[in-house]
Amino acid sequence: MKKRTLVSMVTVAMVTSTLVFGCGARGSESSSENAGNAAEGVSEGVTENVPEDAEENVPEETAGNTDKKLSIGFSNWSRSFEFYVDMEAGMQEKADELGVEVIMQDANGDLTEQTKQLENFISRGVDGIIICPIDSEASGSEVKMVNDAGIPIATVDIECTGGGEILTHIASDNYLGGQLAAEYLGDALNGKGQVAVISNPTITPLIEREKGFTETIAEKYPDIEIVSNQSGESTREKGLEVAENMLEKYPELAGIFSTNDMMGLGAVQAIQAKSMDTIVVGFDATEEACNAMKEGGPMKASVAQQPKELGAQVLEAIVKAINGEDVDAEVMVEVKTISVDNVDEYTAK
Repeated sequence: MKKRTLVSMVTVAMVTSTLVFGCGARGSESSSENAGNAAEGVSEGVTENVPEDAEENVPEETAGNTDKKLSIGFSNWSRSFEFYVDMEAGMQEKADELGVEVIMQDANGDLTEQTKQLENFISRGVDGIIICPIDSEASGSEVKMVNDAGIPIATVDIECTGGGEILTHIASDNYLGGQLAAEYLGDALNGKGQVAVISNPTITPLIEREKGFTETIAEKYPDIEIVSNQSGESTREKGLEVAENMLEKYPELAGIFSTNDMMGLGAVQAIQAKSMDTIVVGFDATEEACNAMKEGGPMKASVAQQPKELGAQVLEAIVKAINGEDVDAEVMVEVKTISVDNVDEYTAK
């Protein structure tokens, strides 16, 4: 069995420039537009939703040239997330460093669209494919399709659980992130009170975050009761709706853990509307979540990932594999807690 690797918090040398875009989780329309526009400017040569007959964009190999430039297709989850825009930036920087072409397309949370994009990559004859699966289980059919085409495929951030053979999976240590969130919330509440969880059971990273949180609460904070655990479907709107229901049913609710910031920001709206003292811990440490911490409202902490590092790592891994080098089956990238105590330092970087 290939080893499980832990990547340090130090970002690779080439992944140095920072992109700060509007955050989002399929959530707010304005942040979706801003993030999408920003993503188009990540670098020249990035292609989105290329028609199958766009032969002029297919990498050409001139007669007698044996040094064909590698071409990698990437189907992203959604550029309406600040996280995934940054992931593309890290991937493009690594591609520039390695001298390979990366064709980036945005499925925008649509499984059918992602499947079409993979079909397009296959017809174009790319050397490798990277996906951030829209649905962990349903993506198995996509992976098998790519396997049948004889093209190596890797996953990033979200794991494929539906079958097929994945070359490597690069992701944040989401279970650790859930543990960190539990420790922050547990300590902030002095180990007592009622808390709730807003998650999404269709996406593996969010499942791992939820698991890390609930198991740590049970182990370390026996006087804290998790009274509700509901899906916010990864959107601000659903997070707001779920939080409203939780606050109505449990008026003494002391804290909420949201497995992404967009649902957490929806919970913040619900809490503020009711003028309650419930505190929120999110996940992703997006710009909007960090600003919410600075404002002194319900959002008190969020677990930060390294999206640029994820993009760089998965691009480098698939290129190594194409070139015949061994790669790890799974690489886990560290996360850390950003709270009202260190948010200014974090955002100043």
